[in-house]
Amino acid sequence: MKQEQIYLTQYCISEPNYEFVIKQDYTVIFVNEEKDIKKQIVDKDGNICEFPGVEYTDKIKDELGKSIIEPIVKYQVLFEKIDDSRFIMVWTVRPDGRYWMDSWGFGAEDYESLSLYTYIDENGDFTKPFQLYSIGYDFYGDYRLRGELQ
Repeated sequence: MKQEQIYLTQYCISEPNYEFVIKQDYTVIFVNEEKDIKKQIVDKDGNICEFPGVEYTDKIKDELGKSIIEPIVKYQVLFEKIDDSRFIMVWTVRPDGRYWMDSWGFGAEDYESLSLYTYIDENGDFTKPFQLYSIGYDFYGDYRLRGELQ
């Protein structure tokens, strides 16, 4: 079995829901052994390092109003290797409104999840600002995670 030369230390970081406060280490490190590169993508507190910004489209503005998206993981980030040297990073900036529901079913909000995405190249650098990936089940990205429900 061939050892991967380009990889991440974690491929999924997330919080189960707001009722469970579990302090965890969100650190994600990009590693390229061929080029001897180790670069932090997300720090232990969930801050996105070398944040490339967000491309605010009308759809994002319609969903979030004038809210500014802070460069911190609060809900979930998924990574997937998409070829020999690149990764896609899909970041949930707003969970489905059911996230706020308690164990008795109260407290849910009426909105869909909102996720953004970008790519990470063979040097561990973001290749563009985060762009709209999905709102609920509506997909807007140019690459779809293999593990998602179709």
